[in-house]
Amino acid sequence: MGTPLNEGDGCELPATAVCWLTDDPQPGLILVEFADIYDRPHQLVGKTAYFGGNLQPTSTYPCPTSTECTIEEITDDVATVSTWWLSGGPEDTRFVFDVPLNTLKPTTTS
Repeated sequence: MGTPLNEGDGCELPATAVCWLTDDPQPGLILVEFADIYDRPHQLVGKTAYFGGNLQPTSTYPCPTSTECTIEEITDDVATVSTWWLSGGPEDTRFVFDVPLNTLKPTTTS
């Protein structure tokens, strides 16, 4: 069994990099998809630095990746995660998703 995750921990949420969108702004923007616990699809657009792996314009898409999140709450086997790098709305609210806890991995530090 892997390292247990707790509320407040940083984690990696598995996703799929769908396509390269543009080289500007550097280091480039990609479209990423994942499904939540309810099997609803979500799409994120962000700089390649926000996602795992060595994503390049020449990479073969779709390809596996991940995005960093913070665990806000854990209820049974469901983790509510939020993005630290993506927010919006009038109060700059972070986006929040319910995902299966067992799909998350601890963030790695170099």
